[in-house]
Amino acid sequence: MPRKARELMDGGIYHVFNRGNNKMDLFDEPHDYECFKTRLCHVLSTFGAHLFHYCLMTNHFHLLLQIEKAPELGKIMHEVQLKYARYFKKRRSSVGHVFQEWFRSPRIPEESCYLQCGRYIERNPLKAKIVKQAEDYPYSSARYYVLGEKDDLMTPNVYCMDLGSTGDERRMRYEEFLDMEEPYRCLIDKSILHA
Repeated sequence: MPRKARELMDGGIYHVFNRGNNKMDLFDEPHDYECFKTRLCHVLSTFGAHLFHYCLMTNHFHLLLQIEKAPELGKIMHEVQLKYARYFKKRRSSVGHVFQEWFRSPRIPEESCYLQCGRYIERNPLKAKIVKQAEDYPYSSARYYVLGEKDDLMTPNVYCMDLGSTGDERRMRYEEFLDMEEPYRCLIDKSILHA
């Protein structure tokens, strides 16, 4: 059955995700995460794309990114996944597919959903019961927004900037936002699974 055509548009914001083939681990040690981030940073810079939120889990990843020109989404993800797959196969002396599929990328059409999507992405380690607070997980943008850690991957989500007049106030309010119950998580999960 053919893949559903992507809804691409110039300046579009997309929730991009993929996982390891047969749900295998993509990241085994800290160097793996850093290698993926380095490749992603280079590709984002090359294409002038903006990453607002991300989370790299053991066997999958989530990105909330904005592309400048519609055709660039496929090029960006092709570069990132191809380069990481080469690293992955060399490091493990393995062959075959690294990623389960090409990638999924529902467009986030409503500006009001950007923060909700970011929270969904950054709460993945909480959902998996890996950490008690989202900002405790080292491979996500939660540390950038809550702790103010430098992260070369990041472009600040403009809606996070509206949470307060100072950096401390924004970080405190974003932390409270991350800790809130997610009343629409089931709807988001369902939407993503059927994208």
